[in-house]
Amino acid sequence: MLQLSIAMPVLLVLSMLVLGQALERAYYFWVAEPLPEGLWEQVRDFLACQDKFKAHSLCRNARGVMSEALAALLEDEHQDPESLVENFQLYRQRMQMSLTRRIGLFGTASFISPLIGLLGTVLGIIRAFHDLAVAGAGGPAVVAAGISEALVTTAAGIGVAVVSTVLYNFFTLTARHRLNTVDLWVLEMARLIKYPKG
Repeated sequence: MLQLSIAMPVLLVLSMLVLGQALERAYYFWVAEPLPEGLWEQVRDFLACQDKFKAHSLCRNARGVMSEALAALLEDEHQDPESLVENFQLYRQRMQMSLTRRIGLFGTASFISPLIGLLGTVLGIIRAFHDLAVAGAGGPAVVAAGISEALVTTAAGIGVAVVSTVLYNFFTLTARHRLNTVDLWVLEMARLIKYPKG
């Protein structure tokens, strides 16, 4: 009869934490705080026509950190493009903190889950040898339960690690792409805005 190692409940809890965090991050990225690409296209068109007032009004009526950043940058009277980009850094840091919030859980899970699986493997081997000693005779049937326990735990640990690694890379690269995108927006805004001479 197959008996699961004590490592299996730990891996189960860890996998549930990973799944819950993945759902939370997916909701934040694409529902709560999506990248306002449509807003930026309208703002860029207004700035190209030198209509800074309409661009500012549009940003003020939108929601999100990037919309707030665009509105603040359009409201200030910058003397040069460098000051506009510098003032954006505060909002960029806020966005980075929000985008990478608790993503480290995926990295931690990808590292420790194989170790937990290895612990289950060791416990399964110990059980197999214990059963062999108690039986006093060899044979596949004596050690089968312990070996099965070891293999199941190892497979579960590797599975959690693979999924966690994929999620970590996905959300990290998505956050980096989003930050690079908004950096380009601000640089383009700095190019489109007309600054006072002198």
